[in-house]
Amino acid sequence: MNNSYYLVRRLVGWLNLLTIVSIIGSCTETTFVDVQTFGSVRGQVLLSTTREPVQKALVRLSPSGQLMETDTDGRFRFDSLPPTRYTVTVTKEKYATELATVDATVSYVSLLTILMRDDKSQNKPPTAPTVVSPAPGSTTVTTAVTLKWAATDPNRDTLTYQVMLYKAGDITNVMSFTGLTVDSLALSGLAYNTTYYWHVAVSDGISTTNGPVWSFRTIPFSAYSYVFCRRVSGMYQLFSGNGNKLPVQQLTTEGSNWRPIVSPNRQQIAFISNRNSELHLYLMDQDGSHVRQVTDVPIGGILGTDLSFCWSPDGTELVYPAYENLYAVRTDGTGLRTVAKAPTGRFFAGCDWSGQRNQLVARTTGGNLYNNELILISVSGNTQKLLLARPTNRIGNPVFSLDGTQILFAMDVSIFQNAKGRQLDSRIHKLDIATGVVSNLSLDPGNLLTISKPTGTNDLDPRFSPTGGKIIFINSENTDQGSSSIMTMATDGTSRTVLFSLGEMPFWQ
Repeated sequence: MNNSYYLVRRLVGWLNLLTIVSIIGSCTETTFVDVQTFGSVRGQVLLSTTREPVQKALVRLSPSGQLMETDTDGRFRFDSLPPTRYTVTVTKEKYATELATVDATVSYVSLLTILMRDDKSQNKPPTAPTVVSPAPGSTTVTTAVTLKWAATDPNRDTLTYQVMLYKAGDITNVMSFTGLTVDSLALSGLAYNTTYYWHVAVSDGISTTNGPVWSFRTIPFSAYSYVFCRRVSGMYQLFSGNGNKLPVQQLTTEGSNWRPIVSPNRQQIAFISNRNSELHLYLMDQDGSHVRQVTDVPIGGILGTDLSFCWSPDGTELVYPAYENLYAVRTDGTGLRTVAKAPTGRFFAGCDWSGQRNQLVARTTGGNLYNNELILISVSGNTQKLLLARPTNRIGNPVFSLDGTQILFAMDVSIFQNAKGRQLDSRIHKLDIATGVVSNLSLDPGNLLTISKPTGTNDLDPRFSPTGGKIIFINSENTDQGSSSIMTMATDGTSRTVLFSLGEMPFWQ
């Protein structure tokens, strides 16, 4: 019995031990956890042409399906990506869709640069331009006109224009105006009584649309009584007109042009121009057409705008100053000859030729604009006679009366001098050749102590009218900065009347 008892107890002990071991074993079992690792894809989107950043481009990452827009620097980034191969798709309106593949690697940043190109297939061309003015077929267009048209772009692109203009029957000399950014073009100096054709091509930078061909005709040229110059954008240009209340016509546009003098037969206008750098004499028809250079030897003196010249009475030659020489040249540019030589140390500045007396009067300067002499010269040039000497006064260029017995000129009666030749009180004077008497026409004839011109102004550039009954001249502020008015007055200085409120160097034809 005792042996049985002990056997049972040992069996129970062993069972308990097995139970404890089983419990302990279950409590010490090991659990394994996978470590997750990721990669990143980052990049920048640029224009292929300029390498400028493209902002707000849509970037799609596949197969993850993530989306984002590029920032102001064209950059994008996708982080925490499982390692695999991805496709990056970039889209933006007006640009071609761009694709790129990239591998996302564990603990590594993959960098991309994607270049975008214009997608011309998405562009819609501009609309065909339509005319605004002048109306097609107009026949009353002036020689200075502004062409206007209209065009739009479906994509709202910035538009540029090219205008082609040519005369009827002359398609070889087409005027082209390119790179215009506004829908208008100002023209001047067109020929009179001429039909012009024009059309507009409009471009949005990708596509170009051509408009139809339109036409207009300029007005016929009307004869004008006066020619003169005005300052336009800092340069002198020639104009013709009949007075303040009527429109004027601009005759020149190229270079700076001044001192218009009409031929004796009133068919041509000679003038000074710097259009080819040096100062030369040019001719043109009364309507401003057929401009041609006459001189090969330039006109010259102390100051270009102070110079003048004249026609021969028969209209075949022009006589002009070139420093110490006074030259004559035929109107076709041939036959250059020396008319006279200036006294030693002096330069010629201007001249006039009297057909009645068959002699010339010339002005010379000695070292500066305030040292002036008027001399009478025989047509042969062999004899010279001093008429007037003013070593401290600025004098304008002299002109003859119709009968050749009197000389008209302007002279500053002040004693002011400066390097620019400014005048403070220039007045119109008349010299009687026979007696040598000089009359001041800027004084009131009824009271010679009263000046008829406004205080602080200069009377300049006087000339006799075609009949000799009046004098045309300009009155300007003595500041050299203000405007000049073209005026007329009687030969005794009375009846001062404004012809044009703006103009200089007038000629009454």
